[in-house]
Amino acid sequence: MFARLNIVVVEDHDDLRDSLVELLQSKDHQVVGLSCAEEVDDALSTDPVDLLIVDLNLPGEDGFSLSRRFRSAHPQAGIIMVTARHKIADKVQGYESGADIYLPKPVDPHELLAAVTAVSRKLPAKAVMNVAEAIQALTVRVMTLKVEGPMGVEKLTDGDVAVITALARAPSQRLALWQLMQTLGLSLDDASKSSLEVRIVRLRKKLMAVGADKNCISNIRNVGYQLCVPIEIY
Repeated sequence: MFARLNIVVVEDHDDLRDSLVELLQSKDHQVVGLSCAEEVDDALSTDPVDLLIVDLNLPGEDGFSLSRRFRSAHPQAGIIMVTARHKIADKVQGYESGADIYLPKPVDPHELLAAVTAVSRKLPAKAVMNVAEAIQALTVRVMTLKVEGPMGVEKLTDGDVAVITALARAPSQRLALWQLMQTLGLSLDDASKSSLEVRIVRLRKKLMAVGADKNCISNIRNVGYQLCVPIEIY
């Protein structure tokens, strides 16, 4: 049985992180990409995480420390370490820190997907859902300013459409704060940041009203926002 997992990827190399997120999303997993351990707590405050994929050489708190904290707080979740550290001592420390699987870089995409599948088999049944049960893509109608989903239809504003379209078309469906503010024609100041946060909260509620989960737009602390639901734009 294939499972749709809620996955957090912690990797400070932007291109590699984006490629990992895209690879996992292509298999219908819900994925959030983060650049450092300090961003993880915010991600964990929304939906329960089934799997942590973590690099070891991170800025600030390293992957070993993060994995120990994560394992302590989420004993039933999975941990895959993907790292350039190949020494036996590092591997031993990785498993001692809570890793289920330790993969040296560069990792083949097929091997990573096989590792994810292997870890998913060990997760409690209630922690995963079948791909067939996964939420269907939401539909945004640009001309009529509406979003449609399995639970109904919601009216959007011009700003809502601009934000959701920009996120849906961005790499990994993720944009920095300044990019979203520029999309809305906002100045780069604290008042405008607060205005953007309010807009995102309202938009998130509209998406949830038509069938998306509460993490449909994820706040990446000190970075920006990521769209975590499939969107079709017409």
